[in-house]
Amino acid sequence: MLAAAAAATTDLGWNFVAEAEELKEAFKSRGVEANRTFLERKRDEWKRIPLNVAVIGRSGVGKSSFINAIRRLTADDEGGAPVGVKETTVDVHHSYPHPSNPLLKFWDLPGVGTDRFPRQTYLSDIQVERFDFFLLITADRFTEDDTWLGGEFAKRNKKYFFVRTKVEVDISNNKKAHPKTHKEDDVVRVIRESTQKHLKQIGCENVPVFLIDSYKLKKFDFYLLERRLIEDFTKLKRADLVLSQQATSREMISLKVAERRSWMCTVFIFL
Repeated sequence: MLAAAAAATTDLGWNFVAEAEELKEAFKSRGVEANRTFLERKRDEWKRIPLNVAVIGRSGVGKSSFINAIRRLTADDEGGAPVGVKETTVDVHHSYPHPSNPLLKFWDLPGVGTDRFPRQTYLSDIQVERFDFFLLITADRFTEDDTWLGGEFAKRNKKYFFVRTKVEVDISNNKKAHPKTHKEDDVVRVIRESTQKHLKQIGCENVPVFLIDSYKLKKFDFYLLERRLIEDFTKLKRADLVLSQQATSREMISLKVAERRSWMCTVFIFL
């Protein structure tokens, strides 16, 4: 039974054997009440693991809107990131915690290559090593500065994705310009193909790219981006992100159930 449960949880990145041995010793040495406390502590262990996600891009590309969307907040909600027509990213030391887990933080960071944040000092300015994951965001084309930054992350074995925002704006503009021939699917296909072609030309064809609109979460790649973020985190940090997100899609519900089942498989063996 132990081997079967271990096999069933391998794909979740769960260190089953270590968890099982710890629980086994707990049941041998503690009473019922002590074991209940121990299990509750282990169950909530994910809540104590810090996770820092850097959201990087030029002014106006939709970083703040994305940070609000992934936390299911608006700019008017308490704790919402400010959204406006003027530049709002002025402090590289400011983060936005997830409402369900304060240790899961999203950082709104300026893009590289400006007078204030030149390449020469950018990585030290943002303290690059403190982040677990990076999202490079644009509302049009990714620049040479964006891809240079991606290369620096790769050198440090840091994970990063490209995110193309404001897709619904492009669709709306195309509809206004071509009211007789407009087709939404064609617009999205052209954006995807042109973005992938551009990234291939600058040597980034193997980096995942997602098309999103932070005000249309059910369209495009928003839920897919959430899923990929989760899949690329290690055991406890993966659980941290899964269990913090709201179950607003079938994929997210499935991931939450799988994460809880991986824990319950370990517990039931000893109860």
